[in-house]
Amino acid sequence: MGSHWGEKIRRYLQSLYPVAYQRWKVVLISSLVVFLILLVLQPFGISGIRQHKFWILVGFMGVTAVSLSIPMYVFGKLFPKFYKEETWTVWKQIVNLLQILFFIAIGNWIYSTFVFGWGLRWDVFCAFALFTLVIGLFPTVLFILLNQNRLLAIHLKEATEMNLHLQRSVLPAESVETTQDSPFLLFQGGIRESLELDSKDLLYVESNGNYIRVNYQKAGKNVQCLLRATMKQAEEVTAVCPLVLKCHRAFLVNVRKVVKVNGNSQGYRLLLEGCPEEIPVSRGYSKQVKELIEGISGD
Repeated sequence: MGSHWGEKIRRYLQSLYPVAYQRWKVVLISSLVVFLILLVLQPFGISGIRQHKFWILVGFMGVTAVSLSIPMYVFGKLFPKFYKEETWTVWKQIVNLLQILFFIAIGNWIYSTFVFGWGLRWDVFCAFALFTLVIGLFPTVLFILLNQNRLLAIHLKEATEMNLHLQRSVLPAESVETTQDSPFLLFQGGIRESLELDSKDLLYVESNGNYIRVNYQKAGKNVQCLLRATMKQAEEVTAVCPLVLKCHRAFLVNVRKVVKVNGNSQGYRLLLEGCPEEIPVSRGYSKQVKELIEGISGD
């Protein structure tokens, strides 16, 4: 029985979790929450302050914003592999939460040292760390659990709706795409490197460091071509084709080739015609992808 629950917990902790793509909102809302908690509860002797209390609390809010910004913005640059969106899971989100609470405790401890003249005392830091953990850990972990289930349900429902649109599509791609609607695309790489293909044959483009990998169909087979180019250059090439759009920071996809949509808590993953790979869709692009799929599927 214990091993059964242990396995369920392990699988849940390893399940995917969405990365916050509007990090400034997280910083702003969290800072305001800290301000309101301090205003209402007034711990650490704040209740005894007679002058400039409001501005001192605003200072706590500012320190919280700075403390949050370090793990939210800096750590992602320093440790890109750990913070990779495609492998972001529930346990990583909880670890990230704990380090955010740790930085908030340090920031408020240092700020209080200067405001109240306590000195950098270890017992004061422990009090700040304990208070931050008690106040912040339970509601945020609960939010993670509820939010993961909420987003999973939403994305599964929307993926089902998109699949119904795809199934109801009555016209095959060849019958609705004319030569004018299906322009040729010319991808330029390094010296004497180029690839020209009909846009209706394009599956997707993937960014790979200083290169792009163009995946397309040729004579009924899937073909890949690696070119030295940037994703921005690939976007400029495909701008002439309205059915090719960016669905992720590292992917451009030909929506006409989508045959199925899978949903998870992070968003959607697209299955393309004759393509074994699943193409991720970030939350920031999900609305545009959904609208385009529903728009070309005959409704």
